[in-house]
Amino acid sequence: MDPEDLNSMLGGLRPGDIKAVPSMNVCRYHFLDDLSFVRHPEDVFDMPAADLAEYIEAVKRRFKEAGWEGDGTIGIIWLPPFVGVGIEDTWGSYLWHVKQSNNGTSWLGGDSDLLELERLRQQNEKWLGDTHELAGLMFMSSVILVRRSRTTIGELTRHVKELRTLSSTIVPEIVEKLFVVAHGELVAALNGYMDDCYLEILQEVFQLGNASGLPLGRFKANLNPTRYIPGAEEGVDADEEAGQWFTMKGLISDIWHSYMFEPFDSKRELLFKACEYNMDPAIQRELLKQIQLRNCVQHHEGTVTDDALRLAGVSKFVVATDDGATLELQRGSKIVLSLAELTNFTEVLSKLAEDFDAHTRRRIRRAVWVPRSFIRDTESKKS
Repeated sequence: MDPEDLNSMLGGLRPGDIKAVPSMNVCRYHFLDDLSFVRHPEDVFDMPAADLAEYIEAVKRRFKEAGWEGDGTIGIIWLPPFVGVGIEDTWGSYLWHVKQSNNGTSWLGGDSDLLELERLRQQNEKWLGDTHELAGLMFMSSVILVRRSRTTIGELTRHVKELRTLSSTIVPEIVEKLFVVAHGELVAALNGYMDDCYLEILQEVFQLGNASGLPLGRFKANLNPTRYIPGAEEGVDADEEAGQWFTMKGLISDIWHSYMFEPFDSKRELLFKACEYNMDPAIQRELLKQIQLRNCVQHHEGTVTDDALRLAGVSKFVVATDDGATLELQRGSKIVLSLAELTNFTEVLSKLAEDFDAHTRRRIRRAVWVPRSFIRDTESKKS
């Protein structure tokens, strides 16, 4: 077959013309079960192997933009002219195709006449790509951490500023208590973030097939499958499909609730090792310091202990003061917090959220749809 004729069959998308691929129409379909008719691209295109490989990579990027999770084999489908697409009554139409293994969704790429096919149009009427953008699995949790911590520090700054305009002798005591409360809220935001992220990991591994091969570490959990299926303890049988669904949900729930009560070091190891994430040493040092300071406030009347210093891996805690200096807290020192120290803590939380989100977008193949307006609002707040 003449390559030029084949190019015409592809609706104007010339093989090797990478600039044309971003304009390719992409839609999805549930389900294509018999894939014996799908051909390998190298069996269809008459072009150098290197050029074809580059072109296929561009097609993969276009599919991923549309929502493809990255698994499956790229192939070519020919539609005969009598199905109602293509040029005239003889050419038919060639489509790019890939089938996602974890949920069976087929992704199809071709010319705009794809959506002239009624069933394709019905399944793609409310296409998220029109209003949403793909983001990493941890994007929403990361945004929530940043917003929650910045709201806390913003409210604290406003309250402290107003209080310091007063001449009452009790103002310093009130401000000190506000610092302690805000510090606790920031630590709680960090723990909540890790809980949310670990739940995403559990769902990715157990419920969605772990297509990214995440190495989930050993966890502690009391598992009782008889509680998972309604009526199982009373001997009531459930159908196999419902039983599998309830069992999976119960398993994830038990593991997650156990994780939530783990100490910070265990949480950190379970979450970040599962994602093969190496935290920036500066961020890690700061988080360990803040966690141990909080433990001292809660359990040791706000006094630095040997255990706290040992667990943080330091001989003393260095905290910022509001006059631009620093204060060293040794064993037995009374913990003194400041607006500057809590502001630094907030910025470290933001750096963690941004860095972990960026890492997991590279490491985890699955993406999620996020409203475009939400992303733009997030970017405007960041700037």
